[in-house]
Amino acid sequence: MFVLRSAFWLTVGFLLVAPHGTDFGATATALKDQAVEAGIEAGQQLIVSQITAEAALPGLLVSVAQASLDTAPVVPVAAVLPRSRPASLS
Repeated sequence: MFVLRSAFWLTVGFLLVAPHGTDFGATATALKDQAVEAGIEAGQQLIVSQITAEAALPGLLVSVAQASLDTAPVVPVAAVLPRSRPASLS
């Protein structure tokens, strides 16, 4: 009952306060289209930046190889195994 009463009063309050003559569907559609266009533009810029960065890829590979040779060798860490099941739970 509380939920129905709250929904009723929220609807009444919205109808009293809401701007009249505003088409919320058209506004939502326009905002959606604007967001989609911004996403497409951002994706295109990301793809173009990655394609242009591939020109510098050989230099990057050389610098990564040089950095890996300059670092100390990696010591493998022993695997951590779970504890055995206690006898009282068997």
